[in-house]
Amino acid sequence: MRHLLLVILLIFCLNLHAKEKFLIGFSQCSAGDWRENMEAEMERELMFHDDIELIKRQSEDNTLLQVQQIKELLEVGVDLMIIAPNEIDALQPVIERIYDSDIPVILVDRKINSQKYTAYIGGNNLEIGNAGGVYIANKLNNRGQVVELLGMLSSSPALERMNGFNSTLDRFPHLQNVHKIYAQWEVDLVRDSLASVLQKYPLVKAIFAHTDLMAEAAGEIISEQFPNRNILVVGVDGLPNEGGGIEMVEKGTISATLIYPSGGKEAIQIAAKILHRQPFQKNNLLPTTLIDRSNVDITRIQFQNINALQEDITKSKNMLEMLNVRYRDQQILLFVSLVLLTLVAILFGMYLWSFKRLKISNRNLEKQKEAISVQNIELKRLSDELEKVTQERLRFYTNISHEFRTPLTLISGPVDNLSRNKNLTSEQRDLLQIAQKNVSILLKLIEQIIDFRKYELGKHDFSPVSADLKKHIEDWNGLFAEAAKLKQIDFRMEAVSEDDFIIDFDVEKMERIYTNLLSNAFKFAPEKGIIQILMGRKLIEGKNSVEVQVMNSGKSIPENKIKEIFDRFYQAGSKTGGSGLGLALVKGYIDLHGGKIEVTNRNGFVCFTFSIPAKQEDKNIKIEVEESDEKIVARKEIQDVISSVIGSEDLYIFDDEFDKEKTTILLVDDHPGIRSYLKSLLKENYCVLEARDGIEGIRKAVKYVPDLIISDVMMPGIDGVEMCSHLKKELSTSHIPIILLTANAQDEKRILGFESGADDYMSKPVNFDILEVRIRNLIEGRKQLKTTYSSDNVPNELPINTSKIEKSFIDKLEEQIDKHIENTELSVDFLSNELGMSRIQLYRKVKALTNYSPVEFLTIFRLRKAVHLMKMTDSNLAQIAYQVGFSAPSYFSKSFKKYYHKSPSEFLKEMRK
Repeated sequence: MRHLLLVILLIFCLNLHAKEKFLIGFSQCSAGDWRENMEAEMERELMFHDDIELIKRQSEDNTLLQVQQIKELLEVGVDLMIIAPNEIDALQPVIERIYDSDIPVILVDRKINSQKYTAYIGGNNLEIGNAGGVYIANKLNNRGQVVELLGMLSSSPALERMNGFNSTLDRFPHLQNVHKIYAQWEVDLVRDSLASVLQKYPLVKAIFAHTDLMAEAAGEIISEQFPNRNILVVGVDGLPNEGGGIEMVEKGTISATLIYPSGGKEAIQIAAKILHRQPFQKNNLLPTTLIDRSNVDITRIQFQNINALQEDITKSKNMLEMLNVRYRDQQILLFVSLVLLTLVAILFGMYLWSFKRLKISNRNLEKQKEAISVQNIELKRLSDELEKVTQERLRFYTNISHEFRTPLTLISGPVDNLSRNKNLTSEQRDLLQIAQKNVSILLKLIEQIIDFRKYELGKHDFSPVSADLKKHIEDWNGLFAEAAKLKQIDFRMEAVSEDDFIIDFDVEKMERIYTNLLSNAFKFAPEKGIIQILMGRKLIEGKNSVEVQVMNSGKSIPENKIKEIFDRFYQAGSKTGGSGLGLALVKGYIDLHGGKIEVTNRNGFVCFTFSIPAKQEDKNIKIEVEESDEKIVARKEIQDVISSVIGSEDLYIFDDEFDKEKTTILLVDDHPGIRSYLKSLLKENYCVLEARDGIEGIRKAVKYVPDLIISDVMMPGIDGVEMCSHLKKELSTSHIPIILLTANAQDEKRILGFESGADDYMSKPVNFDILEVRIRNLIEGRKQLKTTYSSDNVPNELPINTSKIEKSFIDKLEEQIDKHIENTELSVDFLSNELGMSRIQLYRKVKALTNYSPVEFLTIFRLRKAVHLMKMTDSNLAQIAYQVGFSAPSYFSKSFKKYYHKSPSEFLKEMRK
């Protein structure tokens, strides 16, 4: 019954407020008294339209800002737009788009050069110009020279006032417009230019200004610099407020003003008609009146009466709204009272019936609850088993792929060594080449399986750079030159436009996309066939994109099979073998780039067409540089990389593969096969992280602070030796053991490696058993250093074989603690700031060197300092506790006993004995 009551109340409230509410957006182009009057008129008129709400935006004569504000109003979801456009050319396309989207548009004050608007309300500017010209002609007896002060000619009022004024002067041959000052509505431009114009034209008898403010400036210049010249000054606006045009006429600052109606009231009235689907007039030109000394007093009195009436209307409206609120409240109260009385009677009658049914229902519910509970337990068990089986299958799927790759890599190495033997017969060499070729095919297939699995699980990397796609494709074409010769294929490439092809893309994945498509083309193209590559710029779905077509002659793909060709494990009638994964992976990588791919049969050719957007939105895009420049660029960026990692929130967000409970090894190598091979051998005992180059190696070393780093020497950008040198100099990573791997076993190269700070230097091909022993020894050695430091036997210094930079770090840490040791609020955050490290880097560094956390290290340092004070001073234990920063003697005693296994008083007695 409670729900029934709520429904009844809701229906009643909805009936009270069922009136539809409309939202109007108003974009004002400028500020000033005249436009304030317009907005005041709108507010007053809105009092008579309860179903309309107005949202205003003021652009302050800034066209770009007005365009942006209009877009914001449209995003709010307005039902109608009222716009006073600042400039015609810039605002017209925006207004036309709104009109085309079926949102009514009302223009006020200013027009556009188009009929794509719903209604226009504004002063008759042509008539204003005509009236100004007639007034001046009458006052000057149709003879004399005139100067015109123009507004902004990119707006319709200025253009129409100028045209109306000059068309009137054309009727009076002896009345000449000798000079126009393009003041752009700006008073300062009038003040800067008018004096020189009046000096040049001493016979000027009248000035027509497009606004009262410009007319006022002209009047002031005449009174200050040309007091003896009787010049007629006519302005436009005729505002009745303080400082307005009517007051200027009263004071004699200007000769006359033309009232320019604001149209605010009329704009709301027309908007209400449009929203309520009532008839309205599209173009609404408002009349003007000329005010001079002859009628200014009467006009002032009329405006005062109008203002008084408007104030009375406002007060009446407010009173009426207050009474309406009271009436609605009383209505609701009465209705609720009646409903409650009715419901009380109904509820009392139902209570007795419900009480009897309640016991029966409770018994039934208990039985149902028990049955549902049993079902939930069984469903959860089945769900857990299904999830476990699924995960085991996925794990097996990935692991078996890695297991295949490891023996294949081990087969590949010996086969390569044998093939370099000069004593082989040609038959033996051919057999080895066949074996190596098939090993490569199997490795490529396994890479495809692993890559496709990563893509399905969403664990792929996507690292786009800004690079020349055409240059890369030309390089990749070179890989197929020998295949083209063997099959005598006419292999050609053509760029169908002269534009550059510098776009954002992941080079590694784009290579997979292109070489896979090109491999298919060579596989299915007949001997002496044709393979053609076409590239061009295109606008696709509003985005600037690059389109690439890979076409090969040969047998067409059946039309009913084309839609399935990108499905996984699908082969369209291929008799040449294949996994059916290649094209599925190609489509996945193209989707990563936000592109599209399709296949068609075209005039005896099979054509694969893919397109990639030129810009990857919301991605951190780097510029690809030549290898000769990479090292220079990388060196300049190393400190920026370290600083960005230290200061980034990403420092606290780790990869899914990172397991902080395991010993961590970072592999740095630009060859993904080597990284994958070593990772497959190490991942069982270690948490293995990967980096593709020296910059990424530094970034991950600073972020994760691994227990050991294995790096290749020869890499693009900075090489392994340089990376090692930087990491050994960096405070947060100097303690990490580093093993360098290289194919160059010369002694001078090994010396360079050791000079950079490397802990070991091994030649390729690497014997994994030896590598595993070196890894284990280096990590165990580091653990022994931590155990030695954390021992009570060495309380104040690191072991002798600790490096200088690590000793310097501990010295700086202890210096900061000692400097602020009496501060009970001394924290790890304060120490990390003083040492220029993040909190998490300080934790890993201290833990790696001392086996203590920073908090434990701080406590132990305080205790050691306390022992020193016990030996060197006669202070009591409470004084010593406060001197070393403990907040209370009891806490000092508890901490002391935990570390030294005896209380401070017992320790002191033994020491004095």
